[in-house]
Amino acid sequence: MMTRKAFSFALPMVLLAAACSDNSDTPPDPDATMTVEPDGGIGDGAGPPEPVTADTVPAAFLGVWDAGGGDCAPASLTRMEILPTTFQFYESHGDVTRIEVDSPEKIVVSLAMEGEGEQWQMARMFTLSDNGQTLTPSAVDPEEQFEPTPLTKCE
Repeated sequence: MMTRKAFSFALPMVLLAAACSDNSDTPPDPDATMTVEPDGGIGDGAGPPEPVTADTVPAAFLGVWDAGGGDCAPASLTRMEILPTTFQFYESHGDVTRIEVDSPEKIVVSLAMEGEGEQWQMARMFTLSDNGQTLTPSAVDPEEQFEPTPLTKCE
C-alpha cells in the first residue's frame, strides 16, 4: 500500500517536471542578439510614445510677461502676453497651432505668426521656474539663432 501511495504522488511530480522542462534539442545561439529598433525600442514594433498635446495653453503659462528691464507696459519691446490660444508681442501676434506638454513646467508651442505685413511659422519651448514667476523661451530648432531671455510675470 505504501508503494502505491508513493507512486501516485511521484507520478504527478514527474509529469509536472517534464512539462516545465525545455525539450528543445537545439542549444541557444550564443551569437543571437535582441532586436533593437532605430528609435531605441526593444523590437516589439511599437513606435515612440505620442507627445501629450493640449487645445489651450496651460493656466500656469497665461498672463503678461516682460524681460527683467521691462516695465510690463504695452509699449515695452520685450513684453509678451499669453492667452489660451494666442500670443501677443510688441508688433506681432501668433495664433496657437499646436501645444505639446512636456511637463507642468515645460511646453512647446507652434504659432502662426503675423506682424508688420509678414507671416511666418514659429515654434518655441517655454520653461517655467521660480515657482511660476519666471518664463524662459528657447528655440526648438537647434539651428535657429535665438538667445533665451528669461521673462518675469507681470502683476
